[in-house]
Amino acid sequence: GYPSSAAAPPAAAGDADAASPGTAPRRRRGPPEVQEVIDPLAQETARTTLLNKVEQQLSGKVRFSRLLLGFTVADDRKVHAQVEEEFENWRKAQDDQAEDLSGLLVFSVQGAAHFLEGTTQSLFAALKFFEGLSRDSEAPSPPRSALIGPVRVLHFTELRGVRTSLQWTSMVHGGKPMGGQQPQLDESSCADLTYRVYQKFLLLCLKVSQGLIKEATAKARAAREAEEGEDEESGELELPPTEPAALQAAYKKVSDTLPTVDEISALLGKGAADFLFSAAEFDKVFIAPFQLVLHSELLWPMPPALSY
Repeated sequence: GYPSSAAAPPAAAGDADAASPGTAPRRRRGPPEVQEVIDPLAQETARTTLLNKVEQQLSGKVRFSRLLLGFTVADDRKVHAQVEEEFENWRKAQDDQAEDLSGLLVFSVQGAAHFLEGTTQSLFAALKFFEGLSRDSEAPSPPRSALIGPVRVLHFTELRGVRTSLQWTSMVHGGKPMGGQQPQLDESSCADLTYRVYQKFLLLCLKVSQGLIKEATAKARAAREAEEGEDEESGELELPPTEPAALQAAYKKVSDTLPTVDEISALLGKGAADFLFSAAEFDKVFIAPFQLVLHSELLWPMPPALSY
């Protein structure tokens, strides 16, 4: 045995817990935790593009296009009637694809302005039809001389959410030219005049449509109340199409808001020819297929080195 004055042997490492039963065991510390740095620019997020916004605006909604064209035509009621008849027959021959066309054709002195609304493809087809009226007919169509002069496209716009005209009709402008020389047009003044004529057609058709809808709604509501004997509305009213004579009469009541004869003549004159599309130029820009060549395709692949 050891003497009482000698030091006791050191305790083993495993006996530490047994030597101190009243203390909790110590845990070994691991390596320090590394905080992860998150870069917000490196996160994959859904990005909104311009095409997404355009798709949201167009999905599930009906959109219309508008076309304003003009052409010279003889101041003859027989010629006017033949142009109207040819257009009506063409619409009926399109398998109901041109039935959605609405608008107003206004004959003035030595010219006409035609405002049309509908789908883009139906407007393009109508433009080609009127361009055909400016030439002599070809076989197998019945022989016919040109009814109108060259067609000039005054205004074109797409993706409109409101149709301002209910149906298609025509009328004769009751105004007379003021006389004197036509104003000299430059690019800026021609654009202003074109938009002013387009705006007058727009407001005229909208005014007539709202008046006819209001009148037809009142008649339909009165007829329903007379049949059912109820004052309360039950379901949506179905409005019948407006008769052509009633439609023309409605336009004649507000004919004072039409573009003037001088405004129409100025857009069809020689002074505006350099600033407006002809039918052939419009077809080349908007209708005909185009070939897209990127600059990268012109630069790569590089042409092989010339060898002599």
